[in-house]
Amino acid sequence: MGLFVTLAAVTAVTARTDDKGTEWVYIGTRGAGRSDQDNGAQSPQGIYAARFDTRTGRLSAPELRVALQRATWLVSHPRVPVIYTAADAGGGPSAQSNILAFEVDPTSGKLTQLNQVGAGGQDATHLVFEATSHTLFVANHGSGDVTALPVRPDGRLGVAASSQKDYGTGPNPRQKMPEPHGLAVDPSHRYVLVADFGADRIFVYHFDRASRRLTPAQSPYETLPAGSGPRHLTFTPNGKFVYVLTELTAELRAYRWDAREARLTLVQARTTYPPGYSGQQRSAGEITLSQDGRFLYVCLRGDQDSLVVYTVNQDNGEFQEIQRLPAPGKVPWSFGIDPTGRWLLVTNEGSNSVSVFNIDRATGRLSATDESLSIPKPITVTFYSRKH
Repeated sequence: MGLFVTLAAVTAVTARTDDKGTEWVYIGTRGAGRSDQDNGAQSPQGIYAARFDTRTGRLSAPELRVALQRATWLVSHPRVPVIYTAADAGGGPSAQSNILAFEVDPTSGKLTQLNQVGAGGQDATHLVFEATSHTLFVANHGSGDVTALPVRPDGRLGVAASSQKDYGTGPNPRQKMPEPHGLAVDPSHRYVLVADFGADRIFVYHFDRASRRLTPAQSPYETLPAGSGPRHLTFTPNGKFVYVLTELTAELRAYRWDAREARLTLVQARTTYPPGYSGQQRSAGEITLSQDGRFLYVCLRGDQDSLVVYTVNQDNGEFQEIQRLPAPGKVPWSFGIDPTGRWLLVTNEGSNSVSVFNIDRATGRLSATDESLSIPKPITVTFYSRKH
């Protein structure tokens, strides 16, 4: 039996007759098909789709387009109508993961599988598309591997061209092995940085675009504080700075990036939790920059479910908090900014919902809306626009 079933093949999908100013948003879920704890009912898992009106922030009712046990990360191809997902082949997080490519029907939002390839490891948790070399990078959290997958002109995936294995452990009981959790390609397109949760390190790999080969850089890693658990990271558009979010200590760290020497230099490090917090449940989820690189967004989980906004100094990389507001749901897992830069969608894994925030592009501040979707265990979001 195949890994998935395309429900759109048996469910009619009616698109709006006037879809000007709208785009498709896809949400991946992390459930394993077990019964819902609240009512004992089976919760459908996989990739959901909704039409998103970028003028008003309104969402259509979500529909399950592809059934999967764990759609752990979604990313869109920047040039052709294709999205990619990391998914388990069955058997839970310890099973080998697959990466699936789906063609998007711009009118209906239907997803048609193009192909799938092995992720090169277990529990793939993050994907990054590198456009200049047509490469999809995979962070295999469960086996410590980072893999480079070729992408063909039509969006189909090739088998792994290269891989590297992280190394090291941390003092936390959850850090028994290397666990790459987040990836970022530097704007020079010559290096891939890996936030390794288990090793408390940012690994730096040189990337040869012609061969798609990954090799350790001359300075192969940057060490973070023991027990911090680096989760995700992001580059500023000018390539001068990298921002790293740690999961276990919920710390935001800014580094200056030297692309000639492939070297990170710490600029600033601060807790993302409010002053005076004395609890023991620190946990951070996601980090992203605004499209112009002026503002930084972070979500916190645990007993401080919230969103935090920072301004970014373009000259020295330092950041400063300008807004802190409660999350509209429980356990905000991740979020994404839509292609217009006007909206931020948050996946609330603990309350089975996706919430919409308006972004003031002049100030970077967020304002909550009353728009939300009910989706079981949402964790990842990506967008498809007709501008492809």
